[in-house]
Amino acid sequence: MDLTVIVWCLVGGVFAGTLAGLLGIGGGLVIVPLIVYLAPKLGIDPALVMPTAIATSLATICMTTASAAYSHYRSGLQERFWVVRVLPGLSIGAMVGAFLVTAIDPHWLKVFFSTVLVVLAIRMAMPPAAQKAQTGRIKQRWLSLGSTIIGVISGLVGIGGGALTVPFLQRCGLSVRQAIAISSLGSFIIGCSAVFIFVIKGYISGVAHGALGIIHVPAWLTISIASVLCAPLGAKLAHSLPVKLLRRIFAIFLIVVAIKLIFF
Repeated sequence: MDLTVIVWCLVGGVFAGTLAGLLGIGGGLVIVPLIVYLAPKLGIDPALVMPTAIATSLATICMTTASAAYSHYRSGLQERFWVVRVLPGLSIGAMVGAFLVTAIDPHWLKVFFSTVLVVLAIRMAMPPAAQKAQTGRIKQRWLSLGSTIIGVISGLVGIGGGALTVPFLQRCGLSVRQAIAISSLGSFIIGCSAVFIFVIKGYISGVAHGALGIIHVPAWLTISIASVLCAPLGAKLAHSLPVKLLRRIFAIFLIVVAIKLIFF
C-alpha cells in the first residue's frame, strides 16, 4: 500500500475505534465505505469489492470491539442475563449473513447496504425510547429471534451490529450505557463468527486473497492498529459525554455515505 492509502486506513481506524467504544458499534459503517473507496488502490478485483470490504470490515471489528468490550467489561455493565441470551443469536445470524454475501450480486449488496445505512441513520437520529421493562418478563425466544436477525443483517453488510443491537436492548429495558456495553461484546462475537465463514468460503470458492480468504490483510492490519488504540478512549467517553448530539452527527454521516454509495 502507498502512503496515501496507509494514512486513509489509519484515519478510518481512529474514527471506527472511537465510535466502537463510544456508541457500541463495530465501526463497519465507516470501514466498508472506506474500503470501497480505496479498492482501486488496494488492487481489489472489481467483482469482489463489496464482499472484500465487508469481510475486511468484520475482521477489523474483531480487533476493535475486543478492546472496547474489555473496557466496558471492567465497568461491570455486561450483565450475564443478557450476554447468554443475546450472543448466541448474534453469532448464528452473523454466520448466515456472511455465507450469503458472496451469493448476492455486488450491485444489490451495495444497494442493500446503503438502505441499511439510511434506516440506521433515521433510528440513531431519533431519541431513544425510555423503556422500563423487567428482565424477568423478557421472553427468551424474542431475544433469540431479534438477536439472530441483527446478526444476519450485520454479517450481510459488514457491520458490528451495534446500531441495531443498542436500540433493540433499550427496548428490552436496558439503559443506553448498559446496551452499549453489551453491544460491544456482541459486535466482537459477530465479527469473529462472520470472519470464520469468510475464510472458509474464500478457499472453497477459489477467490482467496491470502491466508484469510477474501479479507484484505494489509488494510485490515492498518485499520486495526488505529482502531484498537482508540476504542478504549471511546469507551471512556461513553461514560462521561452526552450521547444525544453525537448520535445525530453520526446519523448525518451515515446518510451522506449512503447517498455516495448509491449514486457514485
